[in-house]
Amino acid sequence: MLSRRSHTGLLAHSRAVAAALALMATAAVTGVSPSVASAVPSSATGAAAPYRLTDLEMVRESGTVAPYEAKIAHCPPGKQPLGGGFELPIEHTVSASYPIADTGWLVKARSTTGSPAPFEMTWYAMCATPSPGYRIVKKTEVIRNGEGVWHTCSVDNYPYEYMVNVGGEAKGSTAALTASNMWINHSSTITSANASGVRTDADTVEVDVYAICATAYDGSTGWYNQGWSSHSVNEGPLYACPAGQRSIGITFTASAALRSSNPHTISESDWRITALHPRDSTYTISGGIVCAPRP
Repeated sequence: MLSRRSHTGLLAHSRAVAAALALMATAAVTGVSPSVASAVPSSATGAAAPYRLTDLEMVRESGTVAPYEAKIAHCPPGKQPLGGGFELPIEHTVSASYPIADTGWLVKARSTTGSPAPFEMTWYAMCATPSPGYRIVKKTEVIRNGEGVWHTCSVDNYPYEYMVNVGGEAKGSTAALTASNMWINHSSTITSANASGVRTDADTVEVDVYAICATAYDGSTGWYNQGWSSHSVNEGPLYACPAGQRSIGITFTASAALRSSNPHTISESDWRITALHPRDSTYTISGGIVCAPRP
C-alpha cells in the first residue's frame, strides 16, 4: 500500500507549487507520452457487498465557451454525479471541476494568457444510481496561494461516512485549480478531501472543496492511490483501474494546473490527465483513480 504524504509535507509542496504558478505565463508545448502508474488500493474493500453501480453511464457535452463560463454535463433523471472531466485547448487550464447533486458535473476554465476570446471545451459527467445516503458536502476558505482547504464526510458516528469522490474550485479572474484530492489516514480510517488553487493577481485565493459522501461503504466504488510522477507539460499520466473495474473519476495534486482530465481514453478502466506548468518544461503530479466493479 502506498504511504500517504503528511499534511506538513503536502503544505510545503503546495507552497512550492504556489510560487511557480503565481508566475503563470504562456505554455504551449505539444506531444503525448503517457506513463501508466500502477493501481494500489488505499482502502480495504471488506466483505463482498451486493450493491453495484450497474447503470453507470458517461455523459459528454461540448461547445464554445467564454473564460470562466460554467458548463454542466447533466446526469439523467434519477442518477447522481460520481465523477467528471474535461478537455481544453492548449494554453487553457481548469479553475473548477465539481459535482452538483441532482444535476451533474460542473467545469469552468480559462486561458493562461488572459485572453478573453471564447474557446472550445468538452465536459463529462459519470452518472449512476447512487449508493445509499448519497450527499455532497462543501467547505469554503480564503487561503494563501497553493495551500489547501480540507473537509471530511461525517465522522460523528462509527463507521464513518464513506467518501466516494471529490471536486474543487479556485475563484478569481486569474485562478487555477491545482489540487482536488483525497487523503486517507489509515490509523483512523478517516478520509479527507483537499482542494487548492492559485491566483496570479493576488497572494490569496478563495477555494471550495467538495466531497461526495455515502452513509456506508457498500462495495460500489474504490479509490486507488497513484504515486508521484513527473511529466512534460501537455503530457501526463494514464491512471488505470484494476482488472474488471470501470473508472468513474480521478483525484490529483500537481505543481501545475490541469488542461485535460479525460475518461475512458483507451478503455472503460482508464483516465488520462495532462497539465500546464507556468514556466518549466516539466511538472509533478499524484492522485488517485476512483473505480466501480463491472456488473
